[in-house]
Amino acid sequence: MLFRLECAKIVFGFGTMPKRGEIIFMDAIKSRLASFFSLFVLPVLFSGIVRALAIYIFVTPNNFAPGGINGLSVLLEYLTSINSGYFLIIFNVPLFFVAYFLLGRREAIVATASMLLTSGLLILFAYIPSFPIYGLESEYATANGLLAAIASGLLLGVALSVMLRSCGTAGGTSILASIVKKKWRFMSVNWLTFGFDAIVVVTSFFVFNQGASFTVKLDPVLLALVSLFVTSKTSDAIIHGFQTAYKFEIITDHAEELAEEIMERTHHGVTLVHATGMYSHTDKSMLVCIIRKRQIADLQRIIKQYPDTFAYFAPTSEVYGKFLK
Repeated sequence: MLFRLECAKIVFGFGTMPKRGEIIFMDAIKSRLASFFSLFVLPVLFSGIVRALAIYIFVTPNNFAPGGINGLSVLLEYLTSINSGYFLIIFNVPLFFVAYFLLGRREAIVATASMLLTSGLLILFAYIPSFPIYGLESEYATANGLLAAIASGLLLGVALSVMLRSCGTAGGTSILASIVKKKWRFMSVNWLTFGFDAIVVVTSFFVFNQGASFTVKLDPVLLALVSLFVTSKTSDAIIHGFQTAYKFEIITDHAEELAEEIMERTHHGVTLVHATGMYSHTDKSMLVCIIRKRQIADLQRIIKQYPDTFAYFAPTSEVYGKFLK
């Protein structure tokens, strides 16, 4: 009884002033809850809702299948008139057990929960009267379909980036690709996933618009490719784009003057590395600097002022630490 009262005091905050140990315990509980919410609940809710909206509003009404388990479910809905949400459930439940042992418990739970939320929403949307969809209009079919493919790619790319950030996998065909790679280790998961997506996209040529001309039958394939391309670019931009920068490596005999001018003009730090030219066997100075894309032209103009200076630069996909944007 006393133990219950103490717990009630800690959780609900009534009674005597909590002791230091109780405060630490409460802070730990709050931290765990915040971590659980940010790492599990938010990614599942956000990615599941965004994916469902993309499929129901833009993909299904415009008769194209953007690859993966989502695309396969859309194909089956077109053939059977059964909501694609049911097919997503059928596919993802067995994949959960595979992912549980192959990818890990947390990854399997997050990926599957997100897909199941998408499935439930797709089924729910069908029962909501006048739920908005971006459907084809007869005389503007191509234009509307293209815009739908772009819009679906943007939304699916956002959902994909959230899943990759949260658990490192998007589920679906990426799980199948991991299974194949476990058997044949020389194969790439990315290329296997692309292959599975391509199979679904090519299959759409033989499913949609049967009896129509070749051009009309090819439309779903092209729309699916557009959607996949936009999805890939969107997810890459969200995951890597905001941290991208450019790394300059400059071989010069004017290290002090050049470094000072670079720091003054770009407001970025410069690192000096002592190097040796293997052709001339003379000591050199190499300056290393990370800058933003918009500063490339400024830095090139600075370098041109110093004779006998050699430089090259390359994009970096991630920048961490004290880097002024």
